[in-house]
Amino acid sequence: MEQKIVETPQFVAEKKKRRKRRQRIQLGIFLAVVALVTLVLLFMFTNISYVSKVTVNDTVLNSKDKILKKAHVTKSDRIYSIDPGEIASNIEYLDGIKSVTVKRHFPNKVDIHVDEYQLVGVVPDGSAFHPVLENGQILHRVDFSTPGNAPIINNFSKKELNQLVKVLSETKSAIANQISEINFVPNEQASARIQIFMKDGIEVIGDLRTISDKLNYYPSMVKNIKRDQNGNIIKPGMIDLEVGAVFIPYESKKAEARRLELESEMKAKDSKEKKEVEQAVQDLQKQLKDVKQTKTTE
Repeated sequence: MEQKIVETPQFVAEKKKRRKRRQRIQLGIFLAVVALVTLVLLFMFTNISYVSKVTVNDTVLNSKDKILKKAHVTKSDRIYSIDPGEIASNIEYLDGIKSVTVKRHFPNKVDIHVDEYQLVGVVPDGSAFHPVLENGQILHRVDFSTPGNAPIINNFSKKELNQLVKVLSETKSAIANQISEINFVPNEQASARIQIFMKDGIEVIGDLRTISDKLNYYPSMVKNIKRDQNGNIIKPGMIDLEVGAVFIPYESKKAEARRLELESEMKAKDSKEKKEVEQAVQDLQKQLKDVKQTKTTE
């Protein structure tokens, strides 16, 4: 026989309180969902979600305008509709780009971080300069009006240029930043000789294959050279690393003879390259002439 539960007034009152509490919780959840949906709709379909700002970090090889143009993000785009991966892929097609990271920041900002290959030097081309990167690549489609702080690199073939890039990457940045110009000046006795001009007025002669082991000691090589009150070297000269680490002031006969030797070899090399170009042009003109004669005969 079932026992009937007697509902006392206290029990009934407690039951009503629990029911009201449950109703308040349900109402609160409902209102929160409505508020959330309302906020999402307001964000999606009002001006708040339009991209208001796109930031790009400082770069050397590519201007911010070029990067933004390649990103193709405009103020008519909704922040939630843009694809960071697609934007990064588009920018990576630019010259000298190592990696790209694109992040969206609520409510309507986009941040683009571009990591470029390090600039190690420039090669002259008429009145312009093309950048040389840490991976040995020369960006012929990128022109600098001035070399800036990068050293000017002259007369290096692809093989020797790759060796030079390795040397510069192994050289302490404080020393590499002091280089203004590097020339490749080989001869029969020294097939890998290079000439380096430092910004402090010192000229360094060395072998491309061994100079990386010596260049980092440059500060100790020049510490005893006399300077004026402003820190400028009083008597500029050259350090010959082919025969040790000897400093030779320019006013000496030995330095003058060494300079004339290097200048003569550079002129001879330029003359040889000029003749090779002229010969190539003549051969091409001859081939074109032969083709025209063949067509005429047919």
